[in-house]
Parts: sequence; C-alpha cells; structure tokens
Amino acid sequence: MLEFNWKNVDSAVIGNEHGINVTKEFENYKTKIAEIVSDIYGNKNTPDRWLAWMNLGYNEELVKEINDYVSQVKGKFDNLLVLGIGGSALGGIAVTEALLKPYWNLLDKEARNNFPRIFFLDNIDPDQINGMLNVLDLKKTLVNVITKSGSTAETMSQFMILKDKLTKELGADYKEHIVATTDQSKGILRQITDEEGYKSFIVPDDVGGRFSVFSAVGLLPFGLVGINIAELLRGIRDLDKELANTDINKNIAAQNALIQYLMDQNCKDISVMMPYSSKLRFVSDWYVQLWAESLGKEKDLNGNIINAGPTPIKAVGATDQHSQIQLYNEGPNNKIINFIRVKEFDTELKIPTVFENTGIGYLCGKTINDLINAEADSTKVALTDFKRPNVTLTLPKINEYYLAQLLYMLEVQTAIAGGLYNIDAFNQPGVEQAKNYTYALMGRKGYEESASELREKMAITK
Repeated sequence: MLEFNWKNVDSAVIGNEHGINVTKEFENYKTKIAEIVSDIYGNKNTPDRWLAWMNLGYNEELVKEINDYVSQVKGKFDNLLVLGIGGSALGGIAVTEALLKPYWNLLDKEARNNFPRIFFLDNIDPDQINGMLNVLDLKKTLVNVITKSGSTAETMSQFMILKDKLTKELGADYKEHIVATTDQSKGILRQITDEEGYKSFIVPDDVGGRFSVFSAVGLLPFGLVGINIAELLRGIRDLDKELANTDINKNIAAQNALIQYLMDQNCKDISVMMPYSSKLRFVSDWYVQLWAESLGKEKDLNGNIINAGPTPIKAVGATDQHSQIQLYNEGPNNKIINFIRVKEFDTELKIPTVFENTGIGYLCGKTINDLINAEADSTKVALTDFKRPNVTLTLPKINEYYLAQLLYMLEVQTAIAGGLYNIDAFNQPGVEQAKNYTYALMGRKGYEESASELREKMAITK
C-alpha cells in the first residue's frame, strides 16, 4: 500500500510558527472528518452529487468490454490519437507516461508487443495540430475522440478536422478508424456517433472530467496500448476499504486533506507536487487540475464569498532542485511541498568506475538509484532545516496497482478537502464565463447579445 509521512509539517519538527501539532489537530477534527467521509461514501450513488467516480473501481463489465474491443483491433493500427482536453486528456497522459516503457513512441512494434504508439492532442494550437497530421499516417491511425458533453469546442474542432481528412483518405471505411467516448444518450457527439455508426464507450453520469481517469475516458486508451486495466481497478478496490474509514488516524486521504487545509489556513496557500520520478512527472499536471478546479471557488455552500483555494504548482525531482528549490528554501514561507517517492525502480543503473581520481570519483560504484534517493532525502531535510513544511507519499513501485492507488487517494483527498472548505468540489462555474464568451466570438447560435457585449469589453481592455 501507499505510505504517507507527515512528520515535517509537525510543530515539533519545524516549530509553531510554520508547523501544526498534527496529533492534536487530528483529534480536534476527528468528528468533522468522520462526518465528511461518511457523507462522501454514503452518497456516492446519489444523483447530482457527482460522486459516481467512487464506483469506477468496481466496473468489471467495462474492463471486459474494453478488452474485447482491444482484441478486435490489436494489430490493425500503428497509432492511437486521443482527442480531448482537461480531464479528458490529463489523466490519460499521466497514466501512459507512468506505465508505458520510456520513449514508447520511438520503440518498434515488437518492443511495443504490437500495441500502437499513442499521441494526445490536448490543445488547439494550429501548428501542433498540423504537425501531428504531418507525422501520422491516418490510414494506420485509430482516433479516440473524448467529450462527455459533445460540445467541447476544442475537441470537436479537432474532430471535425480529423473526420474530414479521414473521409478523404479512406472513404466509407473511415468509420472503423474512430471510437467515441461520450454521454450515453445526449449531446452532439452522441448524436453524431449514432448517426454515423461509430464504435463508442460511455462516460457515466455524475462523473466530472477531472475525476474520470478510471472511466472509459482513461481505461479505453490504456487498454488499447496494453496497460493492464483490471489491475488498475484492483488497486483502487483494495485501497478503497482504507479510505472509507472514518477514523482519521487510519485514513491517509483524510490526513493529507486536513494537513493541506490547515496549511492553507496558516498562510501556506501554495501546494507543490514534486515526484522524484520522471515517469510520474505528468501526475503533477493532473493534480494541478484536480486541486485547482475542485477547490478554487468564490462561494461556500452557504453562499458566502470566501475565494477559497490553494494554488497547485508542479515540479519534478531532481530536475527542479536546479530551478525551484532556491525559492522554496529562502523565498516566502507560503508553500507546502508534496513529495512522491518510489521505493523500487524498474532499473538499477550502476555508475561505472571512471574518472575515479577526480572530484567526481565519489560516484564510482554507486548507482543512479542511490543518487536520486540521496537527492530526495537531502532536499527534504534541507527544506525542513528552513522550516518549510513538507509531506511524503511513497509508492512501493510504479505499476498499475500502485499508480491507481495514488491517483484515487488524491481524488478522495480532494473530495474531503472540499468538505473542509464547505464548498462544492465538483463544479467549475469560473470556467463557464470564458467558455460562453468563446461561443459568442465564434458565432454560436443564441450568443449574439453576448458577442456584442464582449466586443465592447474587448475594445476597452485592448
């Protein structure tokens, strides 16, 4: 299982000004935490609570459906192109980067066990899209378009381009090159999918994008590139029993949710995610969306203006020791650092005995594993010397089982933090205004008045 170490936020270690008495705070908040955990787990089947993501680890029927589809298409495509943005892409990128062999897309088919290369288009940069189209042979490419609403302008504009090019290159056969992941019964993409006859998978009701990584949104592309999706869900199920525990002393998601919340209340309103693993670097990108979009809210559930939300920052060790740690050690003491460690790497890489009579001779005979672990330990201790709060999550190793536990733990942690802030952690009203303005500028029907108003505002702000 995952291990969680909070010692370096304790006032006994970093002092009363910047630390908290963790044991005392666990006692102070034990009733509140028990209420929040009970509420979350007691309402995961309640419509409109947006907690259905908590059931995704138990969907073995979906695993079978995806594996059956993978068996049908394996070997037919050299490339898998995923179209999605935000929660429809970040989880997919995080998991594939963590679990596939490094430099997967550069390996030959034999090294990939005949599974396809995988590419994500998660932005609407015209140069990036055009570059992708120039690289991929569409006759050998499967396109997975992901949007629950079916009206996401970024994803659907990409899809319109791909559909047009596939049709021109393949004629009627183009449909075999498209698989859609969308709502079961409503939305523009569902309508198109049914009319065109695309293969499709469902995004369940009451599962928001940033919590969708273990739905078909993530599991389909994972299965298509050979990741063991059954093992992902087994990891979730095994950890879920612990995260449902209402005793904060036995629930690491509740512990870290409370610590992050109390640090924010103590003017530590920046939360840095820093895995000491290149494979996990994109977990930080996923975490940034999860934490920011869930907790950044103007109002609490009572309608009070609170402007809540710690700011998440991504980093990776040891790389960002050479870019960010100077700030974290000597700059404003307004951050909590969240380390992610890996006990056992897949590779042990020895440093050879060369240049032994120089100033780098001390490295001879050691391993790269020794070095990255020494740097992680040293960075943690140095931060603590500077009275900078930090916590550590440790994975036994990086595989499907433990990676799923890490992501699911962070999801549950976020839901519990939402309860502590007394906010709705599952909506994103602050995103809607810019989205509506975009519709207006692009001429979407029904947004004509907004377009006129927006152009006036743009004239003022230019």
